[in-house]
Amino acid sequence: MSRDTYEANIAFIDQTVKRLERNEVSIDELETLAREFADARKFCADRLTRIESVVQATLGAEEGQSGERT
Repeated sequence: MSRDTYEANIAFIDQTVKRLERNEVSIDELETLAREFADARKFCADRLTRIESVVQATLGAEEGQSGERT
């Protein structure tokens, strides 16, 4: 299943954890679910890394502009 937003992937992770905690996952489903879970986790981690880079670059640019004004 393809989830193309951070929110969709986080929702999938949350739902999967809840299903596992309630023992609602069959052994036959576990392998596929584990792969999908890993993909969702990687998607979210990559998205957060990109966002962090953008925020740091933006803050660095703002600090550079502040320093030029003084």
